[in-house]
Amino acid sequence: MNNYEDNLILVENYLDSHNHEYQSHNNQIEIYSTHKNIIIINIKNKELVITSDQGQDSFPKIDDFFFKKLASLLTNF
Repeated sequence: MNNYEDNLILVENYLDSHNHEYQSHNNQIEIYSTHKNIIIINIKNKELVITSDQGQDSFPKIDDFFFKKLASLLTNF
């Protein structure tokens, strides 16, 4: 899938199916926790980028590695 907006929709569907609250705007998804942590997912230089208090990870495509990283971050939320 080369359309990164479609990738963001896949991420939104994943978050919805796992009951995580988020805001989506300007090709960016923001996920907030009750502990005031934040995860931001956006597109930079044709890559999906996950930014959290644990650092930043870039993914050239949405795949199992992307979702495993996101799931590991969300376990602390």
